[in-house]
Amino acid sequence: MATELLVSATIEILLKNTADEIIKDISSIRGIHNDVQKLKKKFQMIKSLLIDAEEKQIKTQGVKEWLDGLNDLAFETEDISEEYVAHVLTMESQANQVCCLIPCCSPKVIVAKHRIARRIEEINKKLDELTNNANALGLDRSMLNGPRMEIRRDTTSNFQESDFYGRETDKGNIVTLLTSDGPIETNFGVLPIVGMGGLGKTTLAQSVYNDVRVKEHFAVRAWVCVSEEIDCAKITKDIIESLTGQPCSFTGLDTLQIQLKNNLIGKRFFIVLDDIWNEKRELWEQLRTPLMFGEKGSKVLVTTRNEKVSLVMGTLPVHRLQVLENEYCWSIFKQRAFVDDTVVLGTYPHLEEIGRKIVEKCKGVPLAVKSLGGLLHSKVEKGYWEFVLTSEIWELENDENGIMPALRLSYHHLPAHLKKCFSYCSIFPKDYFFEKEELILLWIGEGFIPPRGNRQMDISRDYFDELYLRSFFQKSERLNRSGEPMFVMHDLIHDLAQSILKDVYLRMEQHDNDKLWNNIGTKARYLSLFLNRDHNTAERLDALYQVRAPRTFLLRGPSFYRVEIPCLVTNLDRLFDAWRCLRVLCLRNLYFGNNDLSDMIGNLKLLRYLDLSYTGIRKLPISISSLYQLEILLLEGLELELPVNIGSSLVNIRLVKILSYKCRIPQENRRRYGVGDLKLWGCIMGCNSITISGLDNVVVSNADVSQYINNFKNNQQLETLTLEWETTRDRDVAKAIMECLQPAPTNLRILKIKGYYGERLPRWMAEMSNLERLELDHCRCKVLPPLGKLPSLKHLIISSLDNWEGEWSLEEDMDNGEGSSTSEQLFLKLVNLQISNCPKLKGLPPCDFPDLRTLRISDCEELRTSINPERISTLETNDIFRCPNLR
Repeated sequence: MATELLVSATIEILLKNTADEIIKDISSIRGIHNDVQKLKKKFQMIKSLLIDAEEKQIKTQGVKEWLDGLNDLAFETEDISEEYVAHVLTMESQANQVCCLIPCCSPKVIVAKHRIARRIEEINKKLDELTNNANALGLDRSMLNGPRMEIRRDTTSNFQESDFYGRETDKGNIVTLLTSDGPIETNFGVLPIVGMGGLGKTTLAQSVYNDVRVKEHFAVRAWVCVSEEIDCAKITKDIIESLTGQPCSFTGLDTLQIQLKNNLIGKRFFIVLDDIWNEKRELWEQLRTPLMFGEKGSKVLVTTRNEKVSLVMGTLPVHRLQVLENEYCWSIFKQRAFVDDTVVLGTYPHLEEIGRKIVEKCKGVPLAVKSLGGLLHSKVEKGYWEFVLTSEIWELENDENGIMPALRLSYHHLPAHLKKCFSYCSIFPKDYFFEKEELILLWIGEGFIPPRGNRQMDISRDYFDELYLRSFFQKSERLNRSGEPMFVMHDLIHDLAQSILKDVYLRMEQHDNDKLWNNIGTKARYLSLFLNRDHNTAERLDALYQVRAPRTFLLRGPSFYRVEIPCLVTNLDRLFDAWRCLRVLCLRNLYFGNNDLSDMIGNLKLLRYLDLSYTGIRKLPISISSLYQLEILLLEGLELELPVNIGSSLVNIRLVKILSYKCRIPQENRRRYGVGDLKLWGCIMGCNSITISGLDNVVVSNADVSQYINNFKNNQQLETLTLEWETTRDRDVAKAIMECLQPAPTNLRILKIKGYYGERLPRWMAEMSNLERLELDHCRCKVLPPLGKLPSLKHLIISSLDNWEGEWSLEEDMDNGEGSSTSEQLFLKLVNLQISNCPKLKGLPPCDFPDLRTLRISDCEELRTSINPERISTLETNDIFRCPNLR
């Protein structure tokens, strides 16, 4: 159902952007202007039929097929538009590289324009056919005048989770069972909570898990979401990480079980295994082995929909969760639907009668109640509430829980842009924990978020928060590396997402049976394959190539061990050649071994999102610079080389995440690089080490400095920065470059500068409050700044400063000459001072150096005064060589 969601959102983008771009550039082709205008009008007219079509597709198969055809055509039209934009960007880039303009009458340009013109003509013919079919199906625009929504603005942006209604008795009985030390056959007991989906088993288990009586009774606790496919190694690893709060690097089951055993010996533990489906006794026997070593009285709480699971695992009486009484459901509904139910129902008393009838249709299932309460949140127009109550969706064939119609109704009334964002989540596996930023970056990569200046991330977050408010997403107990909660979709919400446009969204599992793999359709646009083992991966990839023109492909390995695919490079080359309409490509955790990424990735001209994190690759191919549409480049966990022209080529880049990268700027005869070529610097996030060499081949102006001065500050994780010049003699340019490379002041720990030609170091160095190590090599500085004031500096290594002359004064400020008092204590944490090859230096500062342990000075011919080792009680090493004038 709901094919309208993609069509409506896609057509909206087409009408606003693409047609005008095409008209502007190819209007010289005879008749093309009229064809594009016709295309716009036809899509506008068809868009007006979509509300009626979505209602009628529920009962009319012909309307469903009509929407499917329109959906395919909308995708095709968007592909044409984006292919043309990519072509224009390519031609502009090539023109800039050869310092001339490619004439509009060149053969390549003419061929491209005519090809697009022919495709637009073909789409117009297909639209005429769809219009005729719409008339035959009786579709009309009358639904545009349907019930309007009156929306009140809330006084706060926060929307709290619903209170724990109606489950107090359930919770009390479970806590009593868990904390009692009654007789059991083994060291630990297993208590199953059984109930159909959506009743709140997980919510109840979370409340029990966080109850103060439980926390005090058990020495250690762990929470693990198990889901459908049981993997004993993964579950054991998750238990260890939950118990310890630390990542676990072990992979083999035997090793993991030994580690878990060591963590449980002699301790009374409480473990929640949430959402178990598998009923095989042998798997449970394997999983429970290390649990036998806990202290007597330990407990495991299991949630499941399957009674057979409780028979296999349970040792304590089963707790069967029942539907919630209507009055409690009404309380949940009120909290979700109204900011202040007393005020709203006092002003709109008719809403209570309608609302209670809606709640009755939810049949005591809290998830359905939350979903519909979120749907009606802040909406007070009576007609809209009645429209929800009497919708034909309630008459659809029901699922075993009686909940799916309510969830479909919540989805049905989402705005088109949220429908598209939500349904995209069906490419995730069930019980997949995702970060907020992870999902919104995928939305941006797919083009779901309108490009409104720099507000795309803010808009994406608003979309996410709206879906969370409506209970499509839930916060989980799991935290990311930054300590922020991750999110998950309830099983039934995931089922809902999968039921939408099954042919368009295709999520395959490696363990799916061969019949499913042999019958993959050709029309899927969004694909995912999450790997969990090595074998048969190449065969599975071969099967996926039946899909003709996907836009998303997530091929992800497991995070807990490396998956190596035979003939990986060959498989990816085939992908890069066949799937040229990809906007999103994720190869995270897919280990490349000794291979590098192929140059053929440059074929993916429409790519906006590329994730190569934790793949082990060491460098990116030059062709990556031809991906002019690329906005998001994720290279987490990698230390690699980037093509030097990547910043100037990737004109749309907005975010790069990388662990460590090195950039070597070459000297070329044709041109020299400007700071604009290194625009990538301002997009880097999460990188802890950056090395840039060949800075003498960068040319900057004052305008560059003002434009890029804050770019480097964006990377709050940067800890190590290395900057290298080789032959430059232009002091002003070197100084300007240093201004552009100012890092965030509170995070940098290591700074290495080599070959800098400026007379003074930049003033931003005085702000590096956490700088622990500073290395200056072959710099042309005449004076040094008051480095003694850097409060965290431990290691100072200075070598080959030929112009550093006279006494080392601590009264010079950085780049402005202001004085500073020498009465304050300096170099409070310095433990290592090394100075070599400074021929004009005459004296070191008269400081106490309260924590200095290593002093090494060599090849300083003019040095006459040094540090008195007798005044430094901490000094362990005092090496001085080839300083003939030293007294």
